[in-house]
Amino acid sequence: MFRRMLAVLALTTAALTTPATAHADTTYRGDGDDVIRIHATKKPGLIRFTHDGDSNFIVHTVDPHGKAGEYLVNEIGPYKGTVLYNDYGTRGTIGLEIKADGAWTATFLPLTKARCWCSATIRGTGDQVLKLSPTRGLHTVRAAHGGESNFIVHAYPRIGYYGDLLFNEIGRYKGKALLPVGTRLVTVHADGAWTLTRN
Repeated sequence: MFRRMLAVLALTTAALTTPATAHADTTYRGDGDDVIRIHATKKPGLIRFTHDGDSNFIVHTVDPHGKAGEYLVNEIGPYKGTVLYNDYGTRGTIGLEIKADGAWTATFLPLTKARCWCSATIRGTGDQVLKLSPTRGLHTVRAAHGGESNFIVHAYPRIGYYGDLLFNEIGRYKGKALLPVGTRLVTVHADGAWTLTRN
């Protein structure tokens, strides 16, 4: 009987300390500063965040050595957006460190759940990840941004490899850039409304 109790206790302890697997559509919730543990993965994916606080909301990945990895979000106040993680050059992810002053959610999603850039023009607000059919030949993208802070757009011809920087501006912006051949994923980091048009 005593041995059986020890076995149950050991199993319960293991369940409490084993990191969770970041399965598709897994949502973590919290309030304030926290650290999320997941099983180590090098596979690129998406995380959709929300935050309802008034101050800093900062999120970075934690690599398998327990060190800070990619900075995913660095905003002030309420936030809602989707970002790419396990980008080029990372050692993988074993967790997230979250700094927040309010309630937050973090939902892990596969790349297939990226928003489809299906027509020539797409509009959005804030951080988003867009998927499209791989481009061929000469294509350009025209961008407009109505926010006050960073507007950064990357194009990814190959997932898991370094993205091409299309735009890196601050504040209101209008401009045009070459869309690399083979682009199949585009990330947008913005604090306001934006428009992207393919030609």
